[in-house]
Amino acid sequence: RFNTSSTTVMRRFDDISSSMLEETKELPEVIAIDEYKGDAGGEKYQTIIADPIERKPLEILKDRKKTTLKEYLKQHGDKVKIVVMDMSQSFKAAVDQALGGPVIVADRFHFCRYIYWALEQVRRKTQKSFHDYDRKKCKRMRHVFYKHQENLSEKQRWYLEHYLSKSDYLRKAYQLKEEYR
Repeated sequence: RFNTSSTTVMRRFDDISSSMLEETKELPEVIAIDEYKGDAGGEKYQTIIADPIERKPLEILKDRKKTTLKEYLKQHGDKVKIVVMDMSQSFKAAVDQALGGPVIVADRFHFCRYIYWALEQVRRKTQKSFHDYDRKKCKRMRHVFYKHQENLSEKQRWYLEHYLSKSDYLRKAYQLKEEYR
């Protein structure tokens, strides 16, 4: 319509918006670090540093490399005491090296994911000992182990109880998941 390519519009937007962005001079006492899939500067993943208290992004780093994060934290992280993040070894190492051992907290999403993965491992291991029909049916009904107990239909509750009664190990794993939830 305006005889302008989309790349020209993006380039002009970048020129205008860059002057409106404020650089973070000093990070707050509590920060959150995570990676996300983007497409900036030829890198597939970027790192975001956010303020979990105010719920706002503070900085986006060009990649997810340990050295990039470590250098940024050395420059801006003097006040940081608590870091919320997934338990990525490279992030943990960068935080420890740059900030001298702040309190590291596993973020809720990843913590929950590990609990569900553990339950899934127990279910897979346990169902191998089931009779052929029950093994296949348990695999098809795996979603009942993840649903909130109060949201199960009567039929789903019956299947859940049926498979939990076949293994104390599976029952304990399920109870731990429910207690956490």
